[in-house]
Amino acid sequence: MLDALSAGRFNVADLVERQLAAYGMWEPQLHAFAWFDPDVVKTAAREADAGKAGPQQPLHGVSVGIKDIFDTAGIPTEYGSPVFKGRTPTEDARAVTRLVAAGAIVFGKTVTAELAYFAPGPTTNPWNPRRTPGGSSMGSAAAVAAGVIPCSIGTQTNGSVIRPAAFCGVVGFKPTAGRLPTEGALRFSPSLDQVGSFARDVLGAASLAAIVAGDSPADWTPENSSAGPPALAVVRAPEWDSVEQAARLNFDHCLATLRDAGAGLHELEMPTVIAQALAVHRTIMAVEAHQYIGPLLAGAQSLVSPQMLALLDEGASVSGAAYRDALRQRDLIRNEFDRWSAGFDAIIAPPAFGEAPDIGTTGSPTFCTRWTLVGAPAITLPSGLGPNRLPLGLQLVGHMDGDSNLIGVARWVETALPPMQRPNAPRRRS
Repeated sequence: MLDALSAGRFNVADLVERQLAAYGMWEPQLHAFAWFDPDVVKTAAREADAGKAGPQQPLHGVSVGIKDIFDTAGIPTEYGSPVFKGRTPTEDARAVTRLVAAGAIVFGKTVTAELAYFAPGPTTNPWNPRRTPGGSSMGSAAAVAAGVIPCSIGTQTNGSVIRPAAFCGVVGFKPTAGRLPTEGALRFSPSLDQVGSFARDVLGAASLAAIVAGDSPADWTPENSSAGPPALAVVRAPEWDSVEQAARLNFDHCLATLRDAGAGLHELEMPTVIAQALAVHRTIMAVEAHQYIGPLLAGAQSLVSPQMLALLDEGASVSGAAYRDALRQRDLIRNEFDRWSAGFDAIIAPPAFGEAPDIGTTGSPTFCTRWTLVGAPAITLPSGLGPNRLPLGLQLVGHMDGDSNLIGVARWVETALPPMQRPNAPRRRS
């Protein structure tokens, strides 16, 4: 897209008109956007075309979706909750500032689950409107999968980038914790909150993440980053027996494909301390949600979901000693993760239990939780369709601060796997 813009095959206004048409076709079914103003988008496109230095910007004229927990100056940021209806910040979150400075157009604010937690927003899965797109970055994943926008940003405190990307059939990338700025985004659990990106392919997701990090995309995606078959540790996790049969078959088929392409695959047993990390994550998340989200909801509990209230009560019941112990346990788990995964280019694992479940839930984050706890970079790639013609994914987990290396592995895996189909556009109503 950027090459075509630079070559003058079309201008930004032309591109935006196509995206507006896609929005008009998809949004009545998809409900991916919490805020959208076509006049604002058209004005930004005209300004991009009029700018003399624009094409040198790494995201010149590219429309980006912004999860509705990132502050946007003059644009509502409501956190997916009626408690914050009409809340309009005066400054951009740092991630948004960097995207706009790189030439991106804020196409709209994408729907989040309530307060980026559990209760789903109105967004549907573009493959089947009766299925969830996952959460909490539901609108960001669904809008990219439908082709309304080429890329978007979201956040992950548990599984909120990897899971919706897998359910919607796009690439979701969560870099190492702390590499992308969280300033100006809703603080849910500062020890766990991490920013991620969505795009149709690995290179797009990596480039977007690099720009949000304040780096050049070339620093994260060097020319030789996809060279050579990787050594992959196959990790099925203790929950493997609960994975849907079609997802298990797809996972094993992908492994066979990668082995035939030259990858070194080694089945790796998960150490007990890592296997038991789910409870540690839960303690930290509940306590910090009580600390940071609880005060924001004072006097407005009637507008909050029972699931959120239950989490806040759970966090309030944890003693300070138990919370500090959970933080110490996280450090031990992180050290064990570094030792255990050394010697491999990446871990390969399922991103979810299977296809997207029904619309009333956002699915389980279990296959993401451990990697979020330690802060390791993770990326999911579409790997095929299940029996209900819904996407299945493949998750790769890298070493701490090894983001560019993980991108290199992911680009190699992406090349080895067959290309992903795209969801059919909704039928036009007569």
